[in-house]
Amino acid sequence: MTELGNHDSLTVENGPEGAIVVHGDIDVAGGPILEAAILDRESAGPIMIDLADVVFIDSSGLRSLLGASRRARDRGEQVTLQRVGPEVRRLLEITGTTEHFTIESSRA
Repeated sequence: MTELGNHDSLTVENGPEGAIVVHGDIDVAGGPILEAAILDRESAGPIMIDLADVVFIDSSGLRSLLGASRRARDRGEQVTLQRVGPEVRRLLEITGTTEHFTIESSRA
């Protein structure tokens, strides 16, 4: 995997199947790193984000995901979230934003 960016609490990599693989916390410090990785990949086609190693996400992380969703919708695409854990799913549910994404799978 190729590293796209990192911070003490977050690492973002290119996955083997084209997904953006996120490790760590998507918070005020990590949100911009995820945002940059998403923006870098948008011209290559639909965005897939693997969240298996994400155990914390705050409003800044949600803002990054929703921004990607809005831009994808403008292109006639949708952001796919892979291996979503209960922490991320709960935030999407309580904010009513689940429908902005295709949720491909849940973390085991």
